[in-house]
Amino acid sequence: MSHFTETRFWQAAKPYESDPSNLAGSSNGTAMQDESIQTLRRRLKSLDAWPEAGDTFLELLDQVRGYGATLVPTDFDWLAQVADSAYKGEDIGLRYPSIFQKLLTFPELRQKFLQTLHIRSIGV
Repeated sequence: MSHFTETRFWQAAKPYESDPSNLAGSSNGTAMQDESIQTLRRRLKSLDAWPEAGDTFLELLDQVRGYGATLVPTDFDWLAQVADSAYKGEDIGLRYPSIFQKLLTFPELRQKFLQTLHIRSIGV
């Protein structure tokens, strides 16, 4: 039996919580997280870089949050390159699917990406 089909593993797996202050049980934390996701969506739409299936993925986000995505320090290294692609109007969900999923899943990565977009917009 494959470890992918072994159901005991999935029952024991726990989703990654990046910051205790952003736990889903906190309605204020959830509201702030939803607001930052909408900010990301608006910003990428204005650059014509929001993925075609982005809204569908947002609808499914609560069901898949924390499964299949792990934030690693090197993810932050990609943000400048992803921001450059966004400014070129490229579909970042198509070009960087793993990073796009993590941008929607992890608030600290999303915040840093929004800061990177802002810095890129003022030419610093």
